[in-house]
Amino acid sequence: MLGVGGVGCPAALYLAAAGVGHMLLVDRDVVEESNLNRQILFDASDIGHAKAEIGSERLRSFNPVIEVEAVSRNVQETDLEEMLKGCCFVLDGFDRNASRLMVNRACLRLGLPAVHGFAQDFSGEIFTVMPDKSACLACALDESFPEPDVFPIIGVTAGIVGLAMAAAAIKHLTGIGDLLAGQRLIYDLAFPEVMKVPVQKNSRCPDCSSSR
Repeated sequence: MLGVGGVGCPAALYLAAAGVGHMLLVDRDVVEESNLNRQILFDASDIGHAKAEIGSERLRSFNPVIEVEAVSRNVQETDLEEMLKGCCFVLDGFDRNASRLMVNRACLRLGLPAVHGFAQDFSGEIFTVMPDKSACLACALDESFPEPDVFPIIGVTAGIVGLAMAAAAIKHLTGIGDLLAGQRLIYDLAFPEVMKVPVQKNSRCPDCSSSR
């Protein structure tokens, strides 16, 4: 679980509840008061403490038979690739495009399936990548779209995205269900439906094309 934030907290909690035996939580940040409306692994007593460390403690107390490791530092691309070796599935809850694309590249090189989660305002989406089989995140992501420094988010939006990410991980680990890899699954609390937008592999993609 990369990023123990609004989408990472519910995803990790439900994976622990499902009995996923070994998890790695990665987050460089500490808990802030503004996090508490959506980051459900934390409470007011955790403010100022490392998210990954607190999150791993909460998950172990919730399900004491699982193993949870914590990494509380800024991770570079070379570190990330080494860190992810031996993993089965990656959940990307990072909140910046540069970090998400770093995860995408590392997972492609390792042949690791990953689900990327985004949430803002009342909307969010997930995008699952199966290396060599589906479009990757770089095929789908429009880097020219402006990223605000601060953006509003309602807690339940992050919760829905986090649960969808956990469901993708469980489906992959059990081999049950369709991951809908290469499709943008867009959730909007203002409308009673989920939109599915297929993304084709980009033959000139800098990350996944054979000509890269």
